[in-house]
Parts: sequence; structure tokens; C-alpha cells
Amino acid sequence: MAHVLVVPFPAQGHMNPMVQFAKCLASKGVATTLVTTRFIARTSAVDARPAAVEAVSDGHDEGGFASAASVGEYLEKQTAAMSESLAALIEERASSSPSAAAQQRFTCVVYDSYEQWVPPVARRMGLPAVPFSTQSCAVSAVYYHFNQGRLAVPPPQAADGGDGGGGVPRSKALEGLPEMERSEFPSSVFGDGPYPMIAESALKQFAQEGKDDWVLFNSFEELESEVLAGLTNYMKARAIGPCVPLPAAGTGATGRITYGANLLNPEDACIKWLDTKAPGSVAYVSFGSFASLGAAQAEELARGLLAAGKPFLWVVRATEEHDLPRHLLDDPAASGAAMVVRWCPQLDVLAHPAVGCFVTHCGWNSTLEALGFGVPMVALGLWSDQPTNARYVEAAWGAGARARRDDAAGVFPRGEVERCVRAVMDEGEGAAAMRETAGKWRDRARAAVAPGGSSDRSLDEFVEFVRAGAAAEKWKALVLEGSEPEGSEM
Repeated sequence: MAHVLVVPFPAQGHMNPMVQFAKCLASKGVATTLVTTRFIARTSAVDARPAAVEAVSDGHDEGGFASAASVGEYLEKQTAAMSESLAALIEERASSSPSAAAQQRFTCVVYDSYEQWVPPVARRMGLPAVPFSTQSCAVSAVYYHFNQGRLAVPPPQAADGGDGGGGVPRSKALEGLPEMERSEFPSSVFGDGPYPMIAESALKQFAQEGKDDWVLFNSFEELESEVLAGLTNYMKARAIGPCVPLPAAGTGATGRITYGANLLNPEDACIKWLDTKAPGSVAYVSFGSFASLGAAQAEELARGLLAAGKPFLWVVRATEEHDLPRHLLDDPAASGAAMVVRWCPQLDVLAHPAVGCFVTHCGWNSTLEALGFGVPMVALGLWSDQPTNARYVEAAWGAGARARRDDAAGVFPRGEVERCVRAVMDEGEGAAAMRETAGKWRDRARAAVAPGGSSDRSLDEFVEFVRAGAAAEKWKALVLEGSEPEGSEM
């Protein structure tokens, strides 16, 4: 019997799509077990049903990621500890009589493509390892082609802003990727970001994969058809997303919507606040579970939101509250024109009829969630994959307006924030077209994961792959044991 072990990186933005993937895989009748850390298992309820959940050590069992001295220290310790504890889990499930333990032993590992310590462990235990990209096909392709030396990043513009009369430098179109400006590339290709180990992992994704090796992408074919087709020239690339708990195609959202893995505690008061607002009137503002704005950007954002004149719900994590310009926000909060919360149930917020746009950093989960709920975006891509996603939101998908950064000041200025919010939410043909386009992407996203949709078919194909592999292993085990196989239906 096939049994897939799913190994996400233990952070909210990486766990969410892989929890949803584990649920979908298990719903196809494949035994599935999701790995989490002991700290997360103890402090957060992870519900992946019908998949099972197992906890292993990441070397920070008492305090989790927050207890690490640095990102680098966490990653080093996590790699060592999880390599050992994951191998122990796989070995524990194995048996001297594989046929007798067929329902328990693992037959395949699906791992977050950033977790490059997993394939050596899987190979050592005799298991195939399939990478799962939690980023877009486009960003994954940029990393892959850049690492392979096929894609060059355009040079910086001259300090005086001049371009020699040739326009803004752009990369060459390649394998479904469009021409892009330097500012539209994911930051990891520059090698000068704050987390070099993360950048290194990003660039090395899929480096070992060949033409016949499976790679799963949290995207859908209709959204990224050209770049997905380009990736299939180098690997067995399949889009099986969006890995978001969306209502069925043609239906509205009812009840709570959740991935089943909330590592931060949402505040439900925001839903009651939204209930008091007119349909499509509120700008929802959130920059995810990891990004930091800084005081200067927080003030520019606040002033831009206030100038746009729309009610806004702003999520600011507890660790970032010290950067808030309280002198600007106290009066709007008191009047009900604004609400600031530490965290919120984002899927429920995006599904709420009062929300008219999503002011977002364009992390891939947030981007897919906005597309899946038909909410147009104001795109402020900060770093990592976000600038590329922001470019696609506006230029490729027509699902929002992208703010331009003032490179000299290092911020998205208030005027850009105001311009983009108005472009998406004001009356007029442009805003109406964006809202209509966002609604079309909602329908396509839901159709992709519905029975018979493009992503559902790709997931069925993957299910056949893991079942065939499990059947081959069972046949081999029976022969080695000296048993007489009963037919070939396994």
C-alpha cells in the first residue's frame, strides 16, 4: 500500500500549502502522514485530517524558531536534528517483513523543496523523494535557470538614473519567462539579502532533478501555463494547486475556512468589524508571517491608506507593533474607519463581502489566496519571491495594481499606496476591469482543483505514480520472502 510522508519546512507560510496538499492526497485514498515539529505539535493544533500527523525534533523542541539565536543557527540545527529524527521515524515504521507492515511503512517522501537535507535521508532509507515548491512556477524557474547559468540578471541602472538611451535594462525572455527588470527578480539571485542560507537553498532547488523526476508546484496550469511548459523540458513538473482550502467552484464560502495549522493566534474581532462595513469598501492590509516593514515604511503605508479614504483592516504582528505610527492611527481606529490587529483568520477575511482589495507583500500563499477568493490586490513586493509575484499580479494576470518603490528612500511612498488603492477600489472602468478579472481568476482557481480540473488530474497522475511504486516494492518484498504473489493487482 502506498504511504506518503509529507515534510514541510516548519513555518506558517510553508506549512499551510503542504497541509492542504496532505489533506487532498489523503482524500484520494493514499495513506498520508504530515511531519511537524515537537514544538509546533505542543503549542499549535495541526489538523491535517484525513492525513495523519507525526512530530519530530528540529533541535528547538522547547522554543521553536523564536528560540534560535539567528536564522542561520536555526537552519543548521534543524537540518541536523530533523535528518536524524526523520530517519528514525521512517526506520520505526519499517519492518523485517515489509508485506506485513504495508499499511505502516512509508513508500514515498514529498518534501518542501527548500529542505534539501531530505533527499539524502530518503535515499539512505530506500525511498523516492519528490520536491514540492511552495513558490510560483515563475519564481522557481528563475531560480532554476539562473543556477544553471541560462538566465542573466540585468545590470543596475546608472546612479543618475540614466540608461544610455536604451531604456530600462531587462532580461531575455526564456522558457516561458517574460523579459524582466532587475527590480522584478527574486532577491535571492543577488546574493546580498539578509538570509544567505535561505538564498542558497532557493537557488539549489531542483538542481538534481532530471527529465523524468517529479516536481510538484503549488500553482495551476491556467495561471502559469507557459512557464510550466518550459519547466517540463527539464523535469516532470506538475501544478497541483492552488493548495488553498477554497469553496467548491460556483459556491460561496460558508463557515470558517482554515488550513488546519495556525501557528499564530487569529483575532476574530475583525470579522465583527467587517460585518459593519459596506460590500467592497474595506482595504485589507497584511504582510504575512515573516516580513518586517520598519518604521519608515509603516508610516508611508499609514499615510497612503488614510489619503485613499477607504476603511482599512491592518494586520501588524506583535513583534512589529513598535513601528506603528500610533499618532496617525488612534483617531481612525476610534472612529471605526480603521482597525489594527495582531493576526487574523485571513481566509475568512478574504471571503468577507466587505473586503474590496488586499494590500499585500505578495507572498505566494497570500497571492494564491487573493486569486482564489477573487480579491484584487495592491502589490508591494518587498523581497524574496515577492517582487516577481507583484509583477505577475499586475502585468500578467491583471488582478491588481503594483506600487513602485522609491529606491533612494528604500520605501513604497505614500503616494504610490494611495494611487494603487484608488486604482483598485474607486469607481471607474479600470477598477471595474480589475475586479472582473479577479473574479475570473477565482473561478479558474476553483475549477482547477475541482474533480476533473487541471490540478486534480495532475494529482491523480501523481497518485498513480506513488501507487505503482508501492506495488513494485510490495512485489519485490514478496518475491524476496519466497511468497507466491497473487496476481499483479497491488
